[in-house]
Amino acid sequence: MDRQPAPNYTNAFLVSLAPLVFIALIVVWALVGLLAALGVSYAADKGITRIGARRES
Repeated sequence: MDRQPAPNYTNAFLVSLAPLVFIALIVVWALVGLLAALGVSYAADKGITRIGARRES
């Protein structure tokens, strides 16, 4: 039996990998941004609540 060499899919792999890496980086960026927004909004809520409690007393 004469075996043929495996096809070279390196270029196809690299072309497919580029969008996947791009999407993964966008997801990481979105998660970090979401966590930062949650942290800032939580801190603002606590600060506004403290200011309101001080004004009432």
